[in-house]
Amino acid sequence: MAEFRRVRSITGLVFLVSAAVGTIIILFAVRSIVKPIKRLSKASKEVAKGNFDIEVKVTSGDEMGQLTADFNLMTKELKNIDVLRKDFVSSVSHEFKTPITSIKGFAKLIRDNQLTDEQFSEYTEIIVNESERLSVLSSNLLKLSELDSKVIREQATVFSLDEQIRKAVLILEAAWSRKEIEFDIDLEEVTIAGDEHLLQEVWLNLIQNAIKFSHQQGTIKIGLYRSGELVNVEITDYGIGIREEDKGRIFERFYKGDKSRSQDGNGLGLVIVKKIVEMSGGKVYFESEPGKGTTFIVELCQISPFHSA
Repeated sequence: MAEFRRVRSITGLVFLVSAAVGTIIILFAVRSIVKPIKRLSKASKEVAKGNFDIEVKVTSGDEMGQLTADFNLMTKELKNIDVLRKDFVSSVSHEFKTPITSIKGFAKLIRDNQLTDEQFSEYTEIIVNESERLSVLSSNLLKLSELDSKVIREQATVFSLDEQIRKAVLILEAAWSRKEIEFDIDLEEVTIAGDEHLLQEVWLNLIQNAIKFSHQQGTIKIGLYRSGELVNVEITDYGIGIREEDKGRIFERFYKGDKSRSQDGNGLGLVIVKKIVEMSGGKVYFESEPGKGTTFIVELCQISPFHSA
């Protein structure tokens, strides 16, 4: 019995020590798990307040460490988006402010009623032009917003692409007639399935750009060719071309590389073109040499992904 009691005491003591050690280990383990969770929770509250400059230190290579790394990646992307948003708001404000200031200034001069007939005609023409600029800017912003948010519902129809391009040239007749521009047009007969309304915007923007940057009495070449299952549209001008430092940025919103023509356009046309082409399952790219001209190439499938769906 004495031996039994001694064994029982030792066993109880071992059990108590084991329980105490186990409890301590569990507490340390829980603490090591809870601590990074608390750090993430605190950091999340900062992000909720709009502070995207926060970064949580990764202290392990397990699932918790991966979660922390993903959180840091999220805050980095949110910061980039916030910077883009602020730049966008700043650019929009600037684009609206310039014509509004111009309209206000010339309207005040007209109100004073101390102008010659020639001045009156000149100032009213400026007001009309700046008003049209505001109207185009508003329309482009609305179009871009719709494209970004996918509000536009693609309506795929089968139509003649070559006829659509000819129609776009005719719509812009007033612009190219003023510059006495000639067209070299070589269009294969191509029937395509896609959103006719959206694709019309692509040709209008690209041809309008070609007219804008062509020289007086210049030439614009438009080609439409099949290449297997693909259709290529090439629009070439022989004007001022695109500078090397601008080539990587021409599809950025509000970017206008040619500062001497900063009053022409609003830097949204090519952004809209790229959005529509990509939504149509195609791609757009360009080739340009400063002083010699630019060629924009639009590559489309004959069957739109929206049509096949």
